[in-house]
Amino acid sequence: MKLKSLLVLILLVLLTLPQSLIAKEKNTPFTLNGKLVPQVVARVNGVALGSEVLQRELFAFRFQSKQMGKEIKPEEEYSIARELLKSAVARELIVQKAKSLGIKITEDKVNLQLKNIEDQFPSHESFITALAFQHLNIASLKEKIQRTLLEDELMRLEIAPKVKVSDESIRKYYDENKASFTKPVLYRLSHIHTTTLSPADKPEDKASQIKSERITKMINSEAKEKIEALLKKVEAGEDFSDLAKRFSEDEASRESGGRLGDLHPGSTLPEISATMEKLKEGETSGIIQSDFGYHILKLDEIIPSKLIPFSDTKTDIMNLLLKKETQKLFTTYVEDLGNQAKIEVLL
Repeated sequence: MKLKSLLVLILLVLLTLPQSLIAKEKNTPFTLNGKLVPQVVARVNGVALGSEVLQRELFAFRFQSKQMGKEIKPEEEYSIARELLKSAVARELIVQKAKSLGIKITEDKVNLQLKNIEDQFPSHESFITALAFQHLNIASLKEKIQRTLLEDELMRLEIAPKVKVSDESIRKYYDENKASFTKPVLYRLSHIHTTTLSPADKPEDKASQIKSERITKMINSEAKEKIEALLKKVEAGEDFSDLAKRFSEDEASRESGGRLGDLHPGSTLPEISATMEKLKEGETSGIIQSDFGYHILKLDEIIPSKLIPFSDTKTDIMNLLLKKETQKLFTTYVEDLGNQAKIEVLL
């Protein structure tokens, strides 16, 4: 999971940041709120943690925060960096413990994970560029992969055998979270559709603009006239499925008689969702307009909300609780390592 998160971050960097910014970031001194960060930011049992480790973590935090619409203020940088440094110290403790237990990760395993990450990129050059922006290179990425694999193996050997989840706790979780195991009401829906055009970007010259607007208006007017004629046929009792097959302009549903499938509110266009919830089984709507054109809906069936049986969810709940308990025990395990270690924070 941690390797997957790393891959997502590297890809996002490549896709969203211009090359000029990458070069600028790479050559910018590492500072926190305007103050230069020391070369060594911590020592764990005598092992130095360089500032480049913290710089990578802070970049990732900043970048992910920005993707979620939150900018990190300069005055927040120091406290955030201190928390990130705690996590870096914990990871170093994990690596040291794993090595003390004789846990080893082969070069082949590391190289396989490295290849899996690089294979997601269009070229080796784009891969290297994305790494460089995060103050990584092939060697430091391999080290990061090795540390992650060491952590996974340490957890498997030291924590997993101690994790137990009782049948009672699984049942209790199910009983307390039934809303999560309830399938929503579904609406089996069909439609007849005529397509409209959205206003095009305005051309530079006036003549082209007038021509474009005239064509758009003509097509949309024809679409409205067609749907109005089809509504009269529906209201006259003609077979809805047959009309959809003959006249609907939705290629995906036309051959099946306009069938859109089993929908729940929120899984379709807001205009369609709002209308389908008001219809009774077998009832048809009037004309609905969306960004894609005009629609006439037919509600074929309402499929009631249904609670998924405990027997169908037991394994998934067990795996979820095992994961939570494993993480809880591992957190305590790492805290104990920290209490026994000599840690110097130099930030």
